Amino acid sequence: MAIKKKEIFGEQKGFLPLEHIPGEAQADFGDADFYENGKLHSGKYFNLSFPHSNKGYTQVYKGENQECLFEGLKTIFEHICGVPTRIWFDNASTIVTKVMKGGGRNLTDNFLRFMEHYRFEATFCNVDAGHEKGNVESKVGYHRRNMLVPVPRFENLSEFNKDLLIQCEEDAKREHYRKEGTIEELYKEDVNALLKLPKVALETSKYITVKTNGYGRFLLHNGLHCRRRDIIDP
Repeated sequence: MAIKKKEIFGEQKGFLPLEHIPGEAQADFGDADFYENGKLHSGKYFNLSFPHSNKGYTQVYKGENQECLFEGLKTIFEHICGVPTRIWFDNASTIVTKVMKGGGRNLTDNFLRFMEHYRFEATFCNVDAGHEKGNVESKVGYHRRNMLVPVPRFENLSEFNKDLLIQCEEDAKREHYRKEGTIEELYKEDVNALLKLPKVALETSKYITVKTNGYGRFLLHNGLHCRRRDIIDP
């Protein structure tokens, strides 16, 4: 059969360039080391990209938990003064509890709450098919090479993240790799398609109760933090 197909159709292959709708985004994390107050951390950085314009944003955190995901999305939403209409995600356990037959997903209650508050549609890649959101996969590498190498050193993580947003805006002044015009010019079409920010921001902190050990000490999520408020039960 394979031989017959080659005889009929030949061996030439054709490809069609992907066209992305303005206002849609893709999300993913990458690994990044950084020094905060002289201490080395093996952290993560959250990336949100807009495939239509190739505009991208990134934020550095000490982990990849649910709070870091929500904080990254919320920070970028507020920075761009809008919300993507649809966002593509992997099937991370922080947001997907089960992949159903037929492509359905069981989502965590907190992610449903976040998604409904900001009113965007979530789309998930097939299992082990992160290439389906290839734009942000490329952006993860681009942000690392251009903004996180050499290993950054800073005193305050929040201030460094503010600076990263400025760097992302400056980066958009370059020419698009395929389309005519700069990324910044093409991004205007993304902006026009964004959903409005809700009047009240969602509180992404998590309230938990912990117990101290015999030394009166406790550790939250291996020391990770992303704007978390905690009630301590001694």
